[in-house]
Amino acid sequence: MFERANPPAELTCNEIRQRLVDITQARLAGRLDRVVAHFAPDAIVHYNCTKEGLYAPGTAHGRAGFLASLKRAEEEYQPLEGEIVEILVENGAAAMRWRTRWRHRGSGRLWSLDMAYLLRWRGDYVVEMHEFLDAPSPSIVRFSPQRSLDQILNPPNSGLDRAEMVELAQTLAKSTADPRSHLDLLHRHCAPHILCEFVGDRARIPYAGRHVGLEVLIAIVSAINVDFEQLNVSLSGIIVDGGKLAGRRTVEWRHRGTGRRGVVELAEFLRFEDGLIVEFMEYRDSITILEMQGELEHW
Repeated sequence: MFERANPPAELTCNEIRQRLVDITQARLAGRLDRVVAHFAPDAIVHYNCTKEGLYAPGTAHGRAGFLASLKRAEEEYQPLEGEIVEILVENGAAAMRWRTRWRHRGSGRLWSLDMAYLLRWRGDYVVEMHEFLDAPSPSIVRFSPQRSLDQILNPPNSGLDRAEMVELAQTLAKSTADPRSHLDLLHRHCAPHILCEFVGDRARIPYAGRHVGLEVLIAIVSAINVDFEQLNVSLSGIIVDGGKLAGRRTVEWRHRGTGRRGVVELAEFLRFEDGLIVEFMEYRDSITILEMQGELEHW
């Protein structure tokens, strides 16, 4: 009689955090074998990125396909340095943001990139990863409120439990299909001094960069609604870690000027304090947006 195989042991949150540190250090060192060793043989890697990024948008299937993508990037770009900005972990899933700098081996040109990952583990291995990257814009934050040392060491309570944070994030995501409702929700649930960042190159996406204040966020969202109709919105892969939430939003956009449609993937990071959203970060599939705008051929 055959015995049932034991399911793979799940990693703890701290073990996942350490694995992410190991993966990023190995990538910067060019140790691609060590990177892919953390991925399952049948892992799926989804790329959402810019034209001058390291990869074309698409999907790599399996450890071998992922390794081939890494090798193609390594042939063209030399990693110089990187800094992990944030890691969220919950129930075998993780979200990470980091900043990196690369040198194009042919031209010598330097690229700075803001990158985000959403990962799912099965036992010891990553079985699915969504990658987002874009060239960052210079910060244009003005009059950003300074946090005291005590606030940094003892951040305010989120004011919401996990279920309330998830419900609010899902409600906001779905409401983007109804601009009036979405703006009303932003007014009610965002702090007046909210810090928002739309990661990307402002030469391509005019609202890219960091901004402070609810009225600025409202103006950006209103401008997006003028250019794009948003349909069929969903938020998935939600991770809550303390007062922070990360997730992947999928939305069908139609550009009102060109009439072109496209499905855009976005990685979003939110931070809550005293029941309000005080920070919002967004990464997107810039190529699909530029294609819909009819501007990709100019880049």
